Amino acid sequence: MKTVYVITMWSGGRAAKKWKSFESPETLAQGTGISFISAGTRLRVSVIGNISVEEYESGKEELELGLNPDRRVTFDTLNTSYRAKESENELLTEYD
Repeated sequence: MKTVYVITMWSGGRAAKKWKSFESPETLAQGTGISFISAGTRLRVSVIGNISVEEYESGKEELELGLNPDRRVTFDTLNTSYRAKESENELLTEYD
């Protein structure tokens, strides 16, 4: 799983601009803002002012893309298959 950071710049109580980053933002030397690498452009962005940073764990999408790049099988199907295989293993160990 990957950690995703959503950086929001606020103006007048509303979100003015949002960025996504896969690396943790760093505080600027002056302490008035942050610096991060934008996932969209892969360029370093420095933002000063009213900023919020939210941290998320990406999970289901990453698993589906990693295990199933053509997306024909959904996560639920993979999960069901895993449970069936797990039950099969329990049966095998019971009779060994």
